[in-house]
Amino acid sequence: MMGHQKPVQYCRFLFYVTAAVCLGQMLSFASAASPISEAERQKKEAEERYEAVNGEAEDLEKKKGEAAVQAGQLDKELTDLLTDMDLLETDMSDMTRQIEKEEEEYQKAEEKRKRQYEILKKRIQYIYEEGDVTYLDILLKAKTIGDVINGNEYFQQLYEYDRKLISEYEKTKNDALGRKEVLEERQSELQSLKQEYGVREKTLRNMITKKRAEESDFDRRLRAAKAEAGSQAEIIRKRTEEIRLLQKEEERKREEERRAEEKRRAEEERGAKEQNSGPGRIKSTGGSEFGRNVADYALQFIGNPYVWGGTSLTSGADCSGFVQSVYRHFGVSIPRTSAEQAGFGREIAYEEMEPGDLVCYPGHVAMYIGGGRIVHARSAKAGIRVDDNPAYRTIVSIRRPW
Repeated sequence: MMGHQKPVQYCRFLFYVTAAVCLGQMLSFASAASPISEAERQKKEAEERYEAVNGEAEDLEKKKGEAAVQAGQLDKELTDLLTDMDLLETDMSDMTRQIEKEEEEYQKAEEKRKRQYEILKKRIQYIYEEGDVTYLDILLKAKTIGDVINGNEYFQQLYEYDRKLISEYEKTKNDALGRKEVLEERQSELQSLKQEYGVREKTLRNMITKKRAEESDFDRRLRAAKAEAGSQAEIIRKRTEEIRLLQKEEERKREEERRAEEKRRAEEERGAKEQNSGPGRIKSTGGSEFGRNVADYALQFIGNPYVWGGTSLTSGADCSGFVQSVYRHFGVSIPRTSAEQAGFGREIAYEEMEPGDLVCYPGHVAMYIGGGRIVHARSAKAGIRVDDNPAYRTIVSIRRPW
């Protein structure tokens, strides 16, 4: 019995020893594998964090780029607005001085007309009271042929005197009326400038209010934009002055041609007087066929009304609505406002200007037709008309829309 129990106990002992050895090996293996798994886990987490951070950096870089573009656009919009307003203020000041000068000249002409009218009125009163001098009176009172001759000379003298009085009065009256018309045109154009200035000012105020709330450093940007706008406005004014000097030289050459060709000068003067008497009288000159076609089409609407905000070539259009509708007829789409049109198409040098090109001013736009002339919806007083001086105001840009 005892012999039988010993083998059993020995087997149990071997089993426990073997189990202990296996358990120890398993524990040893587990303790050896644990640091590797932890390292791999940490590595994976680090890679995930790296990818997340890298993605955030790319997003931030993208947003930074977008912010830079937006900031650049904001700076440009601010500068353009402030430049336009600066130039508009200059043109309004110039127009105000012109109005004061025209007002003074008109008052002088009107006073002269009144004086001549009083003289003419007294002369008519004298003739009425004294009785009209006629050839019959001279013949009936004449005793000799010499009396007839002397009487006829007297009659001629009276006739010439009266004719001179009437002629001088008519000339003075027409001068006064002409100056009054110019004065009214200047006043109407000043009103258009003020309207455009009001639009630009409202746009600027809205932008400042909105952007100041969005950007902490907006005031700094605004100061920088004002400084840049001042520089840009000065450059534009200098460029316009250079254009005016070029124009004076062109006028001098044209004057020499007019003196050399008397017949052509007379035709030009007659054409200038009739330029607004009806459509189709003026034709564009020079440049490309397409540009001339555009300009000639625009010239059909001379004499039609100016209407603020209008786009109708017959019922009424403002300056930008006029040129937009003209180009629409040829399938060319251009922006609606004069400010947008000043940045549309290709920039053209003054010396290379051709019919169909847009001459852009602060708050206004005209179309060049060649020969140193423009057609435009000028003001409520002037309507759609042709003028001889493209640089009559500060030129911001010359654009070719096609």
